[in-house]
Amino acid sequence: MAVPGSSARLRVGEEVLAIGNPLGLEQTLTRGIVSAINRILPDMPFSLMEPMIQTDAAINPGNSGGPLLNRCGEIIGLTTAILPDAQNIGFAVPIDVVHAILPALLDKGHVVRPWLGSKGISLFRR
Repeated sequence: MAVPGSSARLRVGEEVLAIGNPLGLEQTLTRGIVSAINRILPDMPFSLMEPMIQTDAAINPGNSGGPLLNRCGEIIGLTTAILPDAQNIGFAVPIDVVHAILPALLDKGHVVRPWLGSKGISLFRR
């Protein structure tokens, strides 16, 4: 059984394993390395604006939500996204971020994030 680990000690070059059901193929394990940490995804519809773990472990549709494990079998992330035009680039939400938002998800069913918004109003009429 996999146990939650910490993504705080994660380093580029570490070996990782992704478990999931890519393309409907059950019980699949892929291996790769951590390509980058604290990667902010480009402005895309699924961008979380959270630092992500970038890996070259194969992450395909159906892997989302599966665990990303280190060599000790600890969960260090949850696989979540790929860039459609890229090959061999996948992303995972760091497990430390998951731990931080989990109480809000369980309590409210969604994450409430503070934000500062502004709306411009023209003071001059023509």
